[in-house]
Amino acid sequence: MKEIRIAKQGVIALISLLSFGTTEAQEQIATQSDTIHLTLDQAIRIALDQNPTVVVDSMEVLRTNYAKKETLGNLYPQLSFTGSLQYAIKKQTMSMAGRSFEVGSAFTTSVGFNAGLPLINVPLWKSIKLTEESINAKRETARQTKINMVSTITEAYYQLLNAKDSYKVLQSSWNTAKENLRITRVRFNNGLCSEYDTIQADVQVKSIEPSMIATKRGIELATLNLKIQMGLPDEYPITIDGTLADYERTMFDEIKLSDLDTTLSDNPTMRQLDVTERLLEKQLEVTKAQWYPTLSLSAMYNWISMGDKLTGNDWNPYSTVGLSLNFPLFQGGSRYYKQKQAELQYKEMQFTKEDTKRKLKLGLQNSLNNLRVAIETINTTKAAAESAWKGLVIAKKRYEVGSGTTLELTTSQNALTNAQLNYLQAIYDYIVAKNNVDEVLGNAYNQYIQ
Repeated sequence: MKEIRIAKQGVIALISLLSFGTTEAQEQIATQSDTIHLTLDQAIRIALDQNPTVVVDSMEVLRTNYAKKETLGNLYPQLSFTGSLQYAIKKQTMSMAGRSFEVGSAFTTSVGFNAGLPLINVPLWKSIKLTEESINAKRETARQTKINMVSTITEAYYQLLNAKDSYKVLQSSWNTAKENLRITRVRFNNGLCSEYDTIQADVQVKSIEPSMIATKRGIELATLNLKIQMGLPDEYPITIDGTLADYERTMFDEIKLSDLDTTLSDNPTMRQLDVTERLLEKQLEVTKAQWYPTLSLSAMYNWISMGDKLTGNDWNPYSTVGLSLNFPLFQGGSRYYKQKQAELQYKEMQFTKEDTKRKLKLGLQNSLNNLRVAIETINTTKAAAESAWKGLVIAKKRYEVGSGTTLELTTSQNALTNAQLNYLQAIYDYIVAKNNVDEVLGNAYNQYIQ
């Protein structure tokens, strides 16, 4: 419980920083002791802040940047300090003119500095370009993760909103059915209707209750799903406000199908494939660079001491400067076949890229078709809900004056409930279709992924 309380305080602070700038709003957040009310924007930003996958991707970008700096470090001079101590257990013996004598010293001590600098190293230069593309690849991976996360949170958020609105519709229908049952019982007691009408009204009430129970369970599951996607504990109390109808009032102004950029230039998958293609191209260049010679500069400045005693000997300095040329001539064909592998990988990526683009365009077209169907369905279901509402009002009036039947009233109420539920589902289907389009296009969530 302590961990949940600490996490809750952290999220409250995060929400306060994200969306509220005034003292009054901050005080409002501080007074929420039980349940936190979240907007879609807050839910998305908390998910991007709390989700481990997003955090790991950001760390991978930083790690690859360090790898680039590590490679760049090989361009700079390398300086090292060395020291050695040798003791001759048996000195070398030389023979001359029939006489033998030992040469050398018992102790040989050497200390000094060694330095090296690569002058020409094509593989190293190409490796630096390779690490730069590796950073771009990690950035695209992080971008794609964020886009997927925003899309997932958006769908989970509106799924919960759809469940809550559906429950309100069923609860309203249940309350109306309860009122009709009360009126029918009064009419039955006054001898104005039959017992069958009372039974039918009671059945209408009881038939709605299972749907309410199932929808309430759906609200709990949708809430749990949203919390999991946000990276919050299961026990953490959250809720969302508003209705799908609020979204419907403005959603047609948010998108114009004719203005959409369908070139997939910002699609996260295509952008990642573009970077991967460039990465393989750089890898091929590194492989080809293995055929080039390397030239390096080396220098050393050492002090050496030789004598039969460990201490007390003279230290004599000496220094050298040199060039080292390495021209690889034959390595058993390993470079040749390694280059062939890199060339095939590069060509494979080009085919994969074209095939992926065709599939993405097909998926985008399907999502756009779903979007058009959802727009038409919203208009149809909205008109049907308005007509069903008028029909229920007329049925109630007819029933109150005795010219209508319970069956007519029940039928009108069921028609209104189904029309309202269909209307909510149509709005949700539109949101899902639009979210799929935004995810494919990859340019709708820039405020979250920059």
